[in-house]
Amino acid sequence: MLKPMLALMFWTLCVALYLLTLRILAVRKGTVSIGYFRLYPPDQAAPARALAAARHYDNLFQVPILFYLACVTSLAMGLNGPVALAWGFVALRVVHGLIHMGYNNVMHRFIAFMASNLLLVAIWVVIALQLGSRA
Repeated sequence: MLKPMLALMFWTLCVALYLLTLRILAVRKGTVSIGYFRLYPPDQAAPARALAAARHYDNLFQVPILFYLACVTSLAMGLNGPVALAWGFVALRVVHGLIHMGYNNVMHRFIAFMASNLLLVAIWVVIALQLGSRA
């Protein structure tokens, strides 16, 4: 469970660096002023790619928190965690991100998002069953 968790952390860092790059380029091109990033005023908008990357970066601190918690729980309890499911979750989150920050088809993104959430539920079910069998 540690390797999938580290892989998702690495993906999060990659998205952060991509977002930083897009923001720097937007300021250099004059698309937005650096002051925009102080308050994000509603009368001024960053480029669409930067907005999508920012939204995806925020998303990586929402549902994936439950994934990290599942991994840590599995490791702390000495369980034989569902590693294949964990890798599937990570892969789908990367696919979700590539869609979100790429061509951004909402239905394709939704399918990847929902599939990753179903895998997350399956991860928690496996952990719960393993904990239940110990009692």
